[in-house]
Amino acid sequence: MAFMCGCCTDDQGQAVEAVGSAIDQLNDKPKVSTPAEPEEAKYGEPIGASPRNDREFEVVIEKSPGDPRIGLDISVVGGKVLKVWKVKEGLVNEWNKRQPEEMQVKSGDAVVAVNGKRGSADQLLEQVAKGMKVTILCSRGMFA
Repeated sequence: MAFMCGCCTDDQGQAVEAVGSAIDQLNDKPKVSTPAEPEEAKYGEPIGASPRNDREFEVVIEKSPGDPRIGLDISVVGGKVLKVWKVKEGLVNEWNKRQPEEMQVKSGDAVVAVNGKRGSADQLLEQVAKGMKVTILCSRGMFA
């Protein structure tokens, strides 16, 4: 369940969405660990960005020095997730052109992990900004 709250703003004073149960459900899902999984993944955030359920999918993009634009209009939701409002010209749009519809990033999708890191939205944004190869874990239907 998502709703707009006039009292919730980000660091730039822009309104952000608040999500109650969707964020809680994201963190409540059981994590299946394998015997070879490092201790860090068992007790911290997952190291790999592999999907955890059938609503999640990975997007892998590579930035070029001349044009590092990802091409997403996003906002912070609940401090832990980035909501995609619009896919614009850029690397994600190019990704979408080469993928089947179920693997395309769309308005309303949620970015839940970047480069295997989950946690705060600031960490997600930091991961997008650094490095030339970016693996984005998206979730569909979180804001429905």
